[in-house]
Amino acid sequence: MTSSPIRKERRSQPRYSCRGPIDFRIHGWYLRRGRILNLCLDGCLIEPQLATDYAVGDRLEMRFEVNRLSFRVLCIVRQIRPSGHLGVEILCLSDRSRRQLQELIEELARVTS
Repeated sequence: MTSSPIRKERRSQPRYSCRGPIDFRIHGWYLRRGRILNLCLDGCLIEPQLATDYAVGDRLEMRFEVNRLSFRVLCIVRQIRPSGHLGVEILCLSDRSRRQLQELIEELARVTS
């Protein structure tokens, strides 16, 4: 019997399923659009509308909306899935936005429990 290696979870926060529009720029260039698929305080999974040459380490200036709340964040691509989805880590978020994001996460957690 062959055992497969167990992938270690690197996330420090649970992610919650959500939906909402996003727009983002990579390195300050061309505006891209897509949608957010899940979210936590530290990052999110996004689905860009157009598949292009994204790379781990790309920095994104991103705006996303979930439950009528809008956020502007600076992120870095940490993972690119075969599906084209991008796992991004939030690097910069204002204190006010962090509080609002925490409230949104708590709301999402209540809905999924």
